[in-house]
Amino acid sequence: MDVLGSRIVIVAFDGWNDAGEAASGAIAALRSANDYDLVHSIDPELYFDYQYTRPATKTDAEGRRQLTWPEAGLWRPRDPGPGPEFWVLTGVEPARTWQSFAAEFIDVALRDDITGFVTLGAMLSDVPHTRPISIFASSQNEQVRAAHGLERSLYEGPVGILSVFEHFAESA
Repeated sequence: MDVLGSRIVIVAFDGWNDAGEAASGAIAALRSANDYDLVHSIDPELYFDYQYTRPATKTDAEGRRQLTWPEAGLWRPRDPGPGPEFWVLTGVEPARTWQSFAAEFIDVALRDDITGFVTLGAMLSDVPHTRPISIFASSQNEQVRAAHGLERSLYEGPVGILSVFEHFAESA
């Protein structure tokens, strides 16, 4: 992990790049195994189309109805311990202004001396139950590819917010 540094953000969003909730489920497992503090959350009014990603209502312990808005936030480990710190960035994939969304989190990452990003995603694919599910790891960063034996993705086509994040992080 040395090439990624000592403060690494693991990124996953509910949405197009999260088939079967595999990526967001991995982040949920990380968050449940450790205590995290919220470092930054976005204003949902700026990034979500509520006809696409609707707020939800629930009843609290006193019987009052509460609204829960779509969200995305950056969380840091409360007690990181030795070795690299693994922060998490998770929430719902935004519906609009993706460049501003990514830039907002990259600015916070730069402020907090984040040294690397790892994005997690999952796409639907036809896989018979008798075959292993494929896992593909890639990087656009030459140093990361060399250090970890990764490939450079040759994919061309529509992308999700993860690709936008990767682009902004690499540019920064």
